[in-house]
Amino acid sequence: MESLLFLAHRLPYPPNKGDKVRSFHFLTHIARRYRVFLGAFVDDSNDWRHVHALRELCAEVHVEMLRPRSQRIASAVGFFSGEALTLPYYRSREFHRWVADVAQREQITRVFAFSSPMAQYAVGLPGVQSFIDLVDLDSAKWRQYGKRRRWAVSMVYRREAERLFAYERDIIARAEAGIFVTREESRLFCDAAPECA
Repeated sequence: MESLLFLAHRLPYPPNKGDKVRSFHFLTHIARRYRVFLGAFVDDSNDWRHVHALRELCAEVHVEMLRPRSQRIASAVGFFSGEALTLPYYRSREFHRWVADVAQREQITRVFAFSSPMAQYAVGLPGVQSFIDLVDLDSAKWRQYGKRRRWAVSMVYRREAERLFAYERDIIARAEAGIFVTREESRLFCDAAPECA
């Protein structure tokens, strides 16, 4: 059975809220056809008790804790480097090392990244096809937030929308396929980035 990397910004278990329901069902579907190597972040300490359930489903599981204070500092650094704030929030050297190690050790040819920030680990792996589930067009959400906030905050939100859209456009152009939760989200993206259609 071929091996596949599955990367998620939040532990895909238990399936008790929107994105976890979606990622869990993708994971269980993919696990029927591949030996899955799961990498995920935990943003709720209660989720640690659920890791064992995923170990039964996957060949290997790598989980790291998100620490909001540290992650916000990393995002602030990203602000000054000019990138979308979302990306450094989910950036980890240890996670990058694990992905590179598994890709080489298991001769990975496919990676499924659930949510745009996880694509930073997937796109660009040599000889690996990446499939990116953006779920929603996050840049559009930031743009909407920017329209509803006062000046200083709206400026940050508009900046995030602009930087995140440039990133979304780049990763989908480089991926084998991009997936959205609805046709409307897909249409919005393709209208704004017709070269990715």
